[in-house]
Amino acid sequence: MTLLYSVISTVLGVILIWMSKNQPFPEHSKNFGILLIVLGSLGFIAEQAEREVGPTIEPLILTILGGIGVVIGLIHAIRTRMDVLIAPSSGFLLVVGTIALFSNEWSSLSSFEQISAFILISIIILLNIYLIFRTLLIGKLPLAWSQSGLRQLRRGMIFGENGAISCFEKAWDVDEEHLNAMAYSALSIIHNHFENEEEHKKWNQRLLQLGGLESVDKTWIEAVEDSLQNLSNN
Repeated sequence: MTLLYSVISTVLGVILIWMSKNQPFPEHSKNFGILLIVLGSLGFIAEQAEREVGPTIEPLILTILGGIGVVIGLIHAIRTRMDVLIAPSSGFLLVVGTIALFSNEWSSLSSFEQISAFILISIIILLNIYLIFRTLLIGKLPLAWSQSGLRQLRRGMIFGENGAISCFEKAWDVDEEHLNAMAYSALSIIHNHFENEEEHKKWNQRLLQLGGLESVDKTWIEAVEDSLQNLSNN
């Protein structure tokens, strides 16, 4: 079974690293993916060892890692709003680990314990389905995209797929128009700075529909302008 757990961990790690490219702060899910690949590699090494690993070691590790990952993932998805990949992927590990743990002891459990275990596993599976729905399907990160855009702007990464402009263009939300105004104002200021008149007019028009610069916090405007000024000075 060690090989199976190693494959699951490695494949999930690769998927996380690949999908992290579409996150405003890719380092979170990318680091978690690297951790899973490292664990998977250790599992492959353990598979070649003469001494067999205990049947409960791998599922216990997956269960603990999955549980901790779910907590951290929910913090990122709901509180900081910086990542929506860690929670559902950790939930999957938790499901696999829990099922494996109970499977190893299933024959020694009483009827009541088997029913209780089945109910617990069902609850965990339902919670993981909720995590997938809550994060991957309806999870929105408009504020995080604006924060990422400002970070890229300060780094001098303006254009391109991962540049500040691309980040700000993704920082919109139908339900939170004040976040739209933040993104539109940043795009308007950036394009005006680089004398992209057509794009400047486009985003400025959208900003005016939301109340213009007056509808945006002055601190945000100053942060964008200061970042552009620092680029010019360098």
